[in-house]
Amino acid sequence: MTISIGRAGRDTNLTLRSPRSWSVNGTEADLSGALTATTYARLALLRHQVAGLADNPDEPIVPVNWTGDASVDGFYEVLDASVPMPPRGIAALRLEYRVRLRRVAVYPDINSLMIGNTVRTNSHGIAKASTVPWWATPADASMDLISGATATTRTAETGTLRVQYTTDGTVIYDRTNRWQVAASDYYDGAARVELWDGTSGGWFAAIGRRLPNTNPSAGWRMTNGLVRVSIAGDGLITVEHYVSGSWSVSKTYKLTAGTGPTTLGGFKTVTVLRNSAEVVTVRLGLEQATGTEYQMSLDLTLRRGALWVEGVVARDPGPGTVELGIYRNTAEAAAAFTGGVRADAPDAAGYYWLATSKTKTNDLTQGGFRASTIAGSTFDFAAGFSPTGASTPDTVTSQVYSYFGPIDESVGFASR
Repeated sequence: MTISIGRAGRDTNLTLRSPRSWSVNGTEADLSGALTATTYARLALLRHQVAGLADNPDEPIVPVNWTGDASVDGFYEVLDASVPMPPRGIAALRLEYRVRLRRVAVYPDINSLMIGNTVRTNSHGIAKASTVPWWATPADASMDLISGATATTRTAETGTLRVQYTTDGTVIYDRTNRWQVAASDYYDGAARVELWDGTSGGWFAAIGRRLPNTNPSAGWRMTNGLVRVSIAGDGLITVEHYVSGSWSVSKTYKLTAGTGPTTLGGFKTVTVLRNSAEVVTVRLGLEQATGTEYQMSLDLTLRRGALWVEGVVARDPGPGTVELGIYRNTAEAAAAFTGGVRADAPDAAGYYWLATSKTKTNDLTQGGFRASTIAGSTFDFAAGFSPTGASTPDTVTSQVYSYFGPIDESVGFASR
């Protein structure tokens, strides 16, 4: 028998064994047990998962499911979580854990605060009335219907999502959406950071913002079950797309500086800024390696239900100016549209697209663009994919106009 506490223990091949004890005092539960795994690397990841439950600002309340006693299933506030290190370390492939929880409810009111009601400032004349604001919830959720919005579905690797949207920049913004879902379905289509154990297929959820000893350029990735983002080398990001039931589309993009352009240097640091079910953001530190060197950062963001990844390259202030850009690493001809470029012809599955709010210079042969001269400023972009034959809101145009209608979602819980 197994137990899942938040994301801990929910991955195939990285399960959390049933606790030896579950003591209840009012609404509080105190449980303890053993962590075991088949390899050193997987036990270290399981330890990271359990320890990451404590003091997690992104998920102070988590779903719990126990195959040994389904009556305890529900949503709990994490009061504490610890994994003491024994004298022998983890050589015996066994560690003890203890977790303290406070029960919130079996089916609490889940509140999604949607902050936006604006258009992303842009140089293309795109107005708020043209944007496509949207919101995604697990398909098994209820109480989540929004009057005046149109509903559709997107099928992720981790479950089906209901996506509600408008095409006139209204309704979805600046509101609190109430919904509910069973604890076992809460992470359907959720955004997450993943860590690698060094084996084929060995990718598991990272919990909290504290990463274990991780190479900034390898050993981690981010996903929402529809889009998967990883580092492919110096200044390179690979964006994969889940289409027709598999990860059948993979596009590598290069981040550049100058009119050449020159690919940016290697990634030196990695920091998780947010790691919740509704959105993840990771910041990478890098440097402009050619010409005058500058410190730079790259923020990558994925929302639950998004078909694209959002990025912001920020350059420290300094002398001179530089034009920042993003291009296909391997040339793939593009066609221009308002705010970006897309594949001139579809590949076997559909069209890649890139967008930015900045005034830009397109390279339709390589596929990409560079922004106008910016010094000590930022360069924003989005990289997405539209399957062949897609309809609203999954077309290139709809996705791009969703990007230009940004929303910040924050989820909270309340007992009924």
